[in-house]
Amino acid sequence: MTLLTSVLIILACCLFLYSRHRAATKLAAAYKELERANERAEESSRMKSDFIHQISHEIRTPLNILSGYTQLLTSPNMKYDEATLNEIKQQITENTDRITSLVNKMLELSEAKNMTVINRNDQVSVMQIASEAVEVSEIAQAKHLTFNMIVTPDVADITLKTNLKATVRALSLLLDNSRKFTAPAQERQSEKPVERLQKAVLRITVSSARVFFSVEDTGIGIPHKEAERIFEEFVQLDEYYNGTGIGLTVARSLARRIGGDIMLDTAYIGGSRFVMTLPI
Repeated sequence: MTLLTSVLIILACCLFLYSRHRAATKLAAAYKELERANERAEESSRMKSDFIHQISHEIRTPLNILSGYTQLLTSPNMKYDEATLNEIKQQITENTDRITSLVNKMLELSEAKNMTVINRNDQVSVMQIASEAVEVSEIAQAKHLTFNMIVTPDVADITLKTNLKATVRALSLLLDNSRKFTAPAQERQSEKPVERLQKAVLRITVSSARVFFSVEDTGIGIPHKEAERIFEEFVQLDEYYNGTGIGLTVARSLARRIGGDIMLDTAYIGGSRFVMTLPI
């Protein structure tokens, strides 16, 4: 009887210690999760603050330029030669377009988390999508890089049932990202002059009933650990470059809403490679 009592007491102590251990483990796990949640909240708050600061800068710069040229044009008794007037007109157009583009991005960001499927009623060729995206991004006119489009023979005759506007927009954002991050940041230009042209390639292939639009460049690249974070809103890894940190967020959202996807190829070295896939 004494032995049985001793065994029961030992079992009770073991159960008590086990329950205490489980409770302590759950408490520690909950505490760590709370810490992670706080860190995510703080990071989100920081990114939003940085975003507001960057947006203010992005808007203020072209507004200051427009204001300055407006004052020049409206100043009494001021005369300008044709070359100067053409330069003023060009600057006004470029900076007006810059503000318009920023406003459009803000509107797109408001829909980035909207996973509603976009209607795919356009029957368009792969080459039309690529050509329009290259034109919109103006990557072929960039002076700091050489741009090439490489298309495999089996792609030329393929047509997709998709949404032309959304597809072109998503691809043009990838090309614009490549154009931007192969250029020297403004703050670094005086310290590190460009010694050679950068390169960018739009490579189009087909496999397993899907079309692959690969945008490769020799730019600053992206660390492997940031492969997913780079698609989050407001994320910009290099503070020396102007931008809003929403282009890749919008691009992936659009691609997924038309049945495709966008990913960073972490196996690529010497720059970055983003791949957009679309179903045939």
